[in-house]
Amino acid sequence: MKTSLTKFCKDYSLAKTTVFNRCKELGIDTSEGVSPTDCDRLLHEFDLAPSEPEPVPIQTTVEVGNHQIVLSTPQLPAQFSLESLRFGESITFEDPLVIASQFIAVADQISDAMQNDLDDRKAKLNQTKQAKDAIAAKAMALKLQQQRYQEKAYRIDSEQSDQTDSLKEALELLQALGK
Repeated sequence: MKTSLTKFCKDYSLAKTTVFNRCKELGIDTSEGVSPTDCDRLLHEFDLAPSEPEPVPIQTTVEVGNHQIVLSTPQLPAQFSLESLRFGESITFEDPLVIASQFIAVADQISDAMQNDLDDRKAKLNQTKQAKDAIAAKAMALKLQQQRYQEKAYRIDSEQSDQTDSLKEALELLQALGK
């Protein structure tokens, strides 16, 4: 007689998902329950000893006479499997809170990394602004200095030319005297 996977798991205090996954690995079909041979195999896989079946008390019915047929009380099952009352299976994680805490830890790391990246980018932007402002100020100062340089150089060059012309005239006068 086959045993439902749920009953097997309850009898031996095993997680149904773990047993189901091991059955898949071992090639054991659980769609119509688990055979006694497969139960023994699973017990061996999980290092468990088979439980002794509980003895069923023998019920004796004394009939009072032959004028009536007395039926013995039917034996009702002692355990019921909700699995047989449901349609389909549920997919669950064995410990969803562990998964949630792992996800939150990873999400916090990603969030911190994004914030650090934004901070680094802001710092780089501030440095770039400072560099641009320093260069712009220096460029403006250099432009003013260039204008002053051009004016002074022009005055010096003009004076140099005037002085050179005066010198040439003086030399020409001297040369004219020597002839």
